[in-house]
Amino acid sequence: MIRMIAIAMLAMASVASAGEPTKDDCLDAHSRGQDAKDSGKLTLARKLFMTCAQSSCPQLVSNDCARFADDLGRLQPTVMFAARDGSGADLPDTTVYIDDMLVATRLDDGRPHDVDPGKHTVRFTNGGRDQTVTVVVGAGEQGRTVVASFGASPHVQASAPVMSKEPRSAAAPKTSHPLGAKLLLAGGAALVVGGAALGTIELMRVPAGCSLSDHLCAAAPGDPVFADAQSAVHLANIGWTVTGIGLAAVVGGAIWYVKGATTDAKEHFAIAPWVTPGAGGLVLAGAM
Repeated sequence: MIRMIAIAMLAMASVASAGEPTKDDCLDAHSRGQDAKDSGKLTLARKLFMTCAQSSCPQLVSNDCARFADDLGRLQPTVMFAARDGSGADLPDTTVYIDDMLVATRLDDGRPHDVDPGKHTVRFTNGGRDQTVTVVVGAGEQGRTVVASFGASPHVQASAPVMSKEPRSAAAPKTSHPLGAKLLLAGGAALVVGGAALGTIELMRVPAGCSLSDHLCAAAPGDPVFADAQSAVHLANIGWTVTGIGLAAVVGGAIWYVKGATTDAKEHFAIAPWVTPGAGGLVLAGAM
C-alpha cells in the first residue's frame, strides 16, 4: 500500500507543471494503459497508469491505476549500457539507440533504462563508428548489461613471418612398370592355361588299349585306334610345348616387370602466402 501511495505521489509530481488531469484524461489513460499492457508495451502502460493514479482522478480509477502501476513496476525490465575500446577502457561519450530511438547521449551515470520485454536492437555510436547488439529481455529482468566493443586490440609486432596457410605436403613418388612386361605376363599366363588344358585333354583321348611308355596298342594292324592314339599324343605334345613357352614368358615378364620399374622423379612444389606486420610475399615449399 505504501508503494502504491508513493507511485501516485510520483505521478502527481511528474505532471504538476502540466496541470492535474481531468476526469476524461483519467479515463482515457486508464483505458489506453490497459491496451498498452495487453500489447506488451509495459513502459508506456506504466506511464499512463501513473497519470491516472493521481488524486484528482475518480477514486475507483486512481486505485486501479496505482495498483496496475505497482504490478508493472515488478514486471518492467531494465537494461544498462557500457561501451569499451580494444584495451577494455570505458567510452562514456557514446550515444545509445534502442530500436532506432535515442535513449542516452552519454554513459556517465550508469543508470538503468526501462525497456519492454522481448527482442531489441541496441545501436552504440562513438566517434562516427557504430556497433549493433541484439538482445532478448525477459519480463522482470533487472539490470541487464549490454556492452559494445569499439576497436581492435593493440597491434603486436611479429618476430617471424606468420604463415596464413600451410603449404600442401609433396606427393609421394609414383612407380611405373613397363607396359610390355605386363603384356608378356598376361600372354604367358594365357599360354600356360591353354597349353596345360590341351595337353591334359589329349592325353585323356589316348585309347585305353595303347601304352604311352612303349608306344604300342593292343589292336590288329590297320586298326583306327593307332591313328587316334598318334593324333592324341601329337596334340598333347603341342599342348605341353605351349605350356613351356607360357612359363618362360611368365618368368621373363616377371623379371622385366621388376627390373624395368621406374620412379617418377618430378619435382613437387607448393606455394603459400605469408604476411608480417610490415611485409608480405609467397613461400615456395616442396620436394626435389
